[in-house]
Amino acid sequence: MPRRQKAAADLVETADDVEDMDLDGAEFIEPQVDLRSKAKERKPKPGERDPVAAAEAALKRMEKSFGAWILDEINTLDKAYHAAEHAGFEGEAMLTFYRSSHDIKGQAATLGFPFAGRVAASLCRLLDHVDGTALPVDLVRQHVQAIRAIVHEGAREEGNALARTLAERLAEVTEDYVETL
Repeated sequence: MPRRQKAAADLVETADDVEDMDLDGAEFIEPQVDLRSKAKERKPKPGERDPVAAAEAALKRMEKSFGAWILDEINTLDKAYHAAEHAGFEGEAMLTFYRSSHDIKGQAATLGFPFAGRVAASLCRLLDHVDGTALPVDLVRQHVQAIRAIVHEGAREEGNALARTLAERLAEVTEDYVETL
């Protein structure tokens, strides 16, 4: 096996979905310049704060606001969902609904609700792949209700079995639906 393919295969071996990957016929390009040699590790000067530590400290200070922020996002999602439903999941209302679910997808883990983020990711996948008029309205509603329930029940921990099952099942049903299109 050529060196480039071996290196790529070694990287792929650590991926979760190795079985699904077909490397036959793939072209691997080795960069001419290794950028790691261009990057320099910068040590803080005496008296200078570590930027990573400063960012972590800022996040820690804001943590008490996370609950209110996620509730604001949930309220925005609810309003956007009802507006999109009323508009037949089309037009500007649909775009607003999509943006709201996408915001939750991106922010939920940081705000302490990783399962709400997973459900929002599943909802975004559904909205990305299905035309508004063909959306399974019940499945969309179930996603919105699940996000709301996860937040209201305070299902923050990765070990929350009910939230995990809910997120996984919605993702499965969504994937099955998308694959039938």
